[in-house]
Amino acid sequence: MTTNMTDIDAYIASFPTHTQDLLNQLRSTLNQAAPDAEETINYGMPTLTLNGNLVHFAAFKQHIGFYPAPTGIEAFKSELAGYKGAKGSIQFPIDKPLPLDLIAKITRFRVTENLERAARKAIQKSSAKPKKRSDQEQVTEHIQQLDPEIGLLVEALRQVILSTDPEIGERIKWNNPSYYYTGDMKPFDPKEYKRELVVFNLHKGRVMLVFPSGANVNDSTGFLEGDYKDGRRTVIFKDMDDIRSKETQLQHVIKEWLKLVER
Repeated sequence: MTTNMTDIDAYIASFPTHTQDLLNQLRSTLNQAAPDAEETINYGMPTLTLNGNLVHFAAFKQHIGFYPAPTGIEAFKSELAGYKGAKGSIQFPIDKPLPLDLIAKITRFRVTENLERAARKAIQKSSAKPKKRSDQEQVTEHIQQLDPEIGLLVEALRQVILSTDPEIGERIKWNNPSYYYTGDMKPFDPKEYKRELVVFNLHKGRVMLVFPSGANVNDSTGFLEGDYKDGRRTVIFKDMDDIRSKETQLQHVIKEWLKLVER
């Protein structure tokens, strides 16, 4: 129990002795019924809070006001039938003993209600805002969902590409793993794809790497294949042996491409 002693004590001390006795009885009952709640002053009244307002109470000339929210009143309306009240409040006459057992029951009901509401909100919040996966996590998940034989080739090529230069990044683009230059570049038309290094194109039994601007790379070895008018060039890998035999050439082409980046 965290208590704002000064404010509530001062509030209670401002009333006649008999009223003070009733307020202290009420306060003690509330603290026992809701030991994890905090005490404070809200709306000028002593208040218990636990994941929001729990109950309020206040003293008046002819009665002690108890405010357990409309749900607290509704849940115990038959037991509260002998008292004056409104939608969210009840009046206990100042000249009669307080129904402390009933007050404790209502307070415990409100504790359960607030805890359940807080739990529902937490679930809704976690489901409404799933954690955004990083680009690397998305690529890993994509590979894990592939046919194991193709997935093994994609992961091997992934490591070759990323190990070539620290400024190469990865993401899912065009529904496949895509690798690009992450550093600063001069302004360019996005349709020119100048940042895009290579994109995977997956087929049954083989992996094709597509270099969107591969025609710009000085490759006299014929490693890059195709003669596409839009400047694309491709390389096909059929198995792990193929990857191992072409690894050096692949990294050489990547380094040559990086030299052409307009920084």
